[in-house]
Amino acid sequence: MNVTEYIESGILESYVMGAVSDQERREVQCLSSIYPEIKAELDQLSEAFEQYALAYSVEPPVSIKTKLLNELDFNEQSEETVVRPLPVDRPFISSFRATWIVAASVGLFLLLFSLFLLSELRTNQKTLASMRESNTKLQGDIQELREEQSQNDQMLALLRQPGTRTIALRGNEKAPDGNMLVFWNRQTHEVAIQVQSLPTLPPDKQYQLWSLVGGKPVDAGVFDPTNGNQLLQRLNRSITQADAFAVTVEKRGGSPSPTLTTLLAMTPVNS
Repeated sequence: MNVTEYIESGILESYVMGAVSDQERREVQCLSSIYPEIKAELDQLSEAFEQYALAYSVEPPVSIKTKLLNELDFNEQSEETVVRPLPVDRPFISSFRATWIVAASVGLFLLLFSLFLLSELRTNQKTLASMRESNTKLQGDIQELREEQSQNDQMLALLRQPGTRTIALRGNEKAPDGNMLVFWNRQTHEVAIQVQSLPTLPPDKQYQLWSLVGGKPVDAGVFDPTNGNQLLQRLNRSITQADAFAVTVEKRGGSPSPTLTTLLAMTPVNS
């Protein structure tokens, strides 16, 4: 049972004001004996109702006491007690009763209005908490976008540098739909890649880029087929020379030499 939803349903307020059916009354009594949260909320509402009843109660006029004392005869005229009927001032009683009804109505209205304000306060507190959570998430998203923008700016700066070459690698029969671009700058020796389409790998595998110099492979860095929202991935290797670039599938973290059976693509630099 969701205790919070039950408390916020409003049935406890109706119970305190006596506006529930017998079945609902038994239900509230049973649940309040099982769940301390419901019992505490019920006690709090009962106390609030009592405080409002006391705060807005109307004391009878002082003149009533004087009128009653004047009507009573406390002087003993004989040994027998004379019982006299108490005169009933019907207009006064009707007026007094109407005053009580008005006062009770005002008190009940104020109580209901206070319960309404309490409910609205709880709703506003939940809304505020939700807005704070959304704001925190938004701040995190903004920070992430700023970091991605900074990385993309660095990549664009690399592409704009003189001497940057773009090499298109296309998959062989093992990855017929595989396509990616390699960006290599002969002067700064930086390497970046843009994956357009490559098969997804198991968690323990990664793609590894190789530069071929005089027929010998040189590790150019490992990468994953996707890297979040980043268009380009900068590899952490410095490549001074390259006759061609190739891609293989290796264990996560890379391999010191390529596994030729997993060769997916190879393209000469001057092609």
